[in-house]
Amino acid sequence: MNTLIEALRIPIIFHAFIAMLFAGSTLSLVGVIIIPLHLMTMRFTLMHVGLFGAAIALAFNLSPTLFAYVFVVSISLVMGLITREKKEKASSVGAVFMTGSLAGAFVILSATNVPAMEVFDIFAGNILLMNRVDLSLTIALGIIVILFFTIMYREVQLILLNPELAQVLGVPVKMIMNLIFIILGFSVATALKLVGALLVDALLFLPAVAALRISRNFFQTLILTSLFGFLTSLSGFLIALFFSLPIGASSALSATVILIIVFISAHLVKKYTVY
Repeated sequence: MNTLIEALRIPIIFHAFIAMLFAGSTLSLVGVIIIPLHLMTMRFTLMHVGLFGAAIALAFNLSPTLFAYVFVVSISLVMGLITREKKEKASSVGAVFMTGSLAGAFVILSATNVPAMEVFDIFAGNILLMNRVDLSLTIALGIIVILFFTIMYREVQLILLNPELAQVLGVPVKMIMNLIFIILGFSVATALKLVGALLVDALLFLPAVAALRISRNFFQTLILTSLFGFLTSLSGFLIALFFSLPIGASSALSATVILIIVFISAHLVKKYTVY
């Protein structure tokens, strides 16, 4: 405990700790929507878009993190507009953006002689580089996610149940879906900075997967997802702190363990309930 207290007195560690806890508790809620709507492949698309943005930034000696963030959010909005207006599947549109972004990144790397490893650093993430502005933005995004689910609670339920029925009942499906794509973009971009592209699932998806396995209604799913996201962030951070491990990898490991425990527990409860 003394070690933790001493560590939290260091500003960069304190910022990282608060950001992880808040992001785990709030951004994980995005997975509650993304999984039922089969938008999980979008994370790969947005990761490659972030790579493309970082490559452009490095070519012009600009901030790769900022450009990756802007590109991810912008393309998520564009994908939302295309899939809603043209009735295209997100996976099809995402494949185009993913392939184009990856090709564009390698063309820029080749043309400008930018070291590839500098661009691929974005896949590792580094939460310890967060400052007060980054922390404030992360908290603000978390509050927006909470407000979205609070204000659009019934509308989101209807869309997840049956989008066509929701449209007939007067739910502004297109507007809400556009908001979902925007929030997803901001969430993925934030997770890139916190845990890195390769470990986004630990923050945005695995807590929701665990919650969906045992929850009985939408409200329980939201509460359990937030709880599992909090536990993932807290345990991942503490493991990284005490064993000198990468925070992203530790969080992914924690999320996986929580998911396994939930699946085993649910199986045992079902087994002994039947018998």
